[in-house]
Amino acid sequence: MTPPPNPSRGDRSTGGNPPSDPRRRAATPSGRPAVPRRTEPRRTEPRRTEPRRTEPRRTEPRPTEPRADRARATQRSTGGTSDRAPRADERRTPRRTAAPTTPLERPRAARDRGVGRPHADRAATPERTVRTPRPAAAPESTGRRRPTERGARPDGQRVVSRPVRARAKTRSVRGRRVNKRAARINQKVRGRVALTLMLSLLAAAMVKLVFVQVVNADSYAAIGADQRQRTIELPAQRGRITDATGTPFAFSVEGRRLAIRPTVFSDDIQRGQVADKIMAGLKGTQADGTITREQLLAKMKSGKTYLYVADKLTPAQADVIMASVYDILTDKNKRLKLTVKQKDKVINAVSTESQSIREYPSQSIGDAIVGTLGWDGHGLSGVENRFDSLLAGTAGSRTFDIQPSGTPIPGTVTSETPATDGSSIQLSINASGQYVIQQLLCDTVTQTGAQGGDIVVTDAKTNKLFAMASCKARKTPTESGNGAITNRIEPGSVNKVVTFAAALEAGKINEKMVLPVGYDITFDGGTTVRDAWVHPLLDMKVQGILAKSSNVGTLMIAQQVGKQAFYDMERKFGIGVKTGVELNNEDSGFLPPYDPDPAKSEWSAGSFANLPIGQGLSMTMVQLATMYQAIANDGVLVKPSIIQSTTSPDGKVEQSSRGAGVRVMSAKTARTLQKWLTATMQDGEGAENHGTAPFAAINGYQVAGKTGTAQQVVDGVYSKTEFTTTFAGFLPADKPQYVITLSLDRPTKGDREGGTNAAPLFHDVGSYLTDAMDVPPSTTKAPDYTPFFTVPAGENG
Repeated sequence: MTPPPNPSRGDRSTGGNPPSDPRRRAATPSGRPAVPRRTEPRRTEPRRTEPRRTEPRRTEPRPTEPRADRARATQRSTGGTSDRAPRADERRTPRRTAAPTTPLERPRAARDRGVGRPHADRAATPERTVRTPRPAAAPESTGRRRPTERGARPDGQRVVSRPVRARAKTRSVRGRRVNKRAARINQKVRGRVALTLMLSLLAAAMVKLVFVQVVNADSYAAIGADQRQRTIELPAQRGRITDATGTPFAFSVEGRRLAIRPTVFSDDIQRGQVADKIMAGLKGTQADGTITREQLLAKMKSGKTYLYVADKLTPAQADVIMASVYDILTDKNKRLKLTVKQKDKVINAVSTESQSIREYPSQSIGDAIVGTLGWDGHGLSGVENRFDSLLAGTAGSRTFDIQPSGTPIPGTVTSETPATDGSSIQLSINASGQYVIQQLLCDTVTQTGAQGGDIVVTDAKTNKLFAMASCKARKTPTESGNGAITNRIEPGSVNKVVTFAAALEAGKINEKMVLPVGYDITFDGGTTVRDAWVHPLLDMKVQGILAKSSNVGTLMIAQQVGKQAFYDMERKFGIGVKTGVELNNEDSGFLPPYDPDPAKSEWSAGSFANLPIGQGLSMTMVQLATMYQAIANDGVLVKPSIIQSTTSPDGKVEQSSRGAGVRVMSAKTARTLQKWLTATMQDGEGAENHGTAPFAAINGYQVAGKTGTAQQVVDGVYSKTEFTTTFAGFLPADKPQYVITLSLDRPTKGDREGGTNAAPLFHDVGSYLTDAMDVPPSTTKAPDYTPFFTVPAGENG
């Protein structure tokens, strides 16, 4: 009888291969007896591990089929039972069944481990032990685990399971094994910390909000307004400058200034195309040559927000340039494929601003007087500088909002203050007379070989400047500047009238007085002064001393006057003090201060030997003209002025006045000098009957004046070859209307005397004035002073 299959292991013939060992065929359906295989129990040493505090594994037994059923299934699949030994490729690894989970399920019968194995391996293969479920660790475990007994085999041996390594407590989280060693978190403390942090942040935000909206609200509002708003200046129209007849010297016209926004351009190709159009549009304008293409491109690539590139353009010229760049900025050729928004931005890459352009139609006539403007529209020199605020007016302003690109937003003007135009100024200068006199001066400088010259023509009553010009060799009048108020010179003999005025005021001289005049005179301290010509001792009338410009005779009169009286008269004439003419950079001249106390006085031992004859002091042409204006105006000195009137923007005209003047001498003294100064022009028979300036005489008019020839100081000493020649006078002498003073710097042609090179220029200027200004001729002839002096036979002076 065939023994029943081992229920604890199941039938291993289910693998599909018939048994090949004859000794095991008894257990097969063929009826052959099965020889039990001797097996030795597998001995394993338990591992030394820490006790596990886990529950024992619980596994359900895997359902298996009985061995007989598997054998039948195999026969059905193979078509019958075969006794052949399985090939190597047909061998199958026996499948281990699940171990019973309870002691009641554990069979005591021995298993047949030979099923499905070749007989050659059956004897050599030891019997494998059966794993059993690990028992749960006892509560009183000491850390060392014992082998678990799973039951006895049929041969009486015990089956001992393999020891299991102790494992740490783990928990499976979504397929991962993590340690259960997380720190304990106090939820209450964590909540309090989070709440405290949140309240702190909220408090900080509230404090910041208070500072922004309350404490610093005004400053933040101002910053926002600065970023959003722009205020531009509305320029005022600058006033006109005209001559005494209304002829414009300077006026302003509406103009344009060209500007760019470098950051708005799309690319360098566009910049280059715009630069070409701008350079072409600047040709022939006042801005032509002020900027090159390279400089323009450098500005376009500078990254600045706003830059000026050209100014002084007329509206028509600016419109031509803007029209030429319009197609490029709007991408008419579709090269850039700009959107509408991009076009609106790029169109503002080039713009224009209103600008006042100053025009000077008289060109070089009176440039030194009128002056010029700087790049900022403010005066640099002349009247433009002195009366800049009056001419400029008051600029207005306009405030509006702008876009981030810098372009204004239409309809956002928040405030606007209109500009107040400047007042116009009418000068006392006559444009026609200025031109003629300026040309006559430059011609004389050329003819005499002088280094330069200055001339001033004023009104004898009001001391208003009729003309004022300067000319330097090989320079234009504009380059020569205004030397009539900036150049100080030693006047020479033209200063002798001060000595005669002081003597007349003191009653030291009169018309009938005769003085014995020698060739030289010596002062205390050893200073000796000589006359310009050699002569013996002569009995000379005082008017003859003036007419012949005798140094010795003048110093004899000065000694009678005294140092203090002479110094006081020089001061009354304004020597050493600015005249106050309405022009900047006026020089005050120089007069050494005098004091009766020699310790305080700056006069040297030889000062009184030089000053009365016009050496040792200096003055400008305006100061010299003021001196002779006082004589021509019957002793009343009026400060010189170049302004005739001013006209406000509303049309109100205000005449300029320097007041009634200051009397520096009596009218009797002034009229006496007026007559004595005509003797200078006298030209009679013989040397004794003519003065030093017959070339200054004008037919039909009495002319009064005085020549001067002053040595220039070179290397600290007076030169014997370099001179300054001067002439000062007025006409007509019987009814003075114009005062003329002039000087020539170092003439080299002729005898270099004031009577031969300066006097002819006075004649030419006086002749022009009498003709152009319709000056009536003199009704009486100038008195004859003969003889001026007594000359021994054979002497000609």
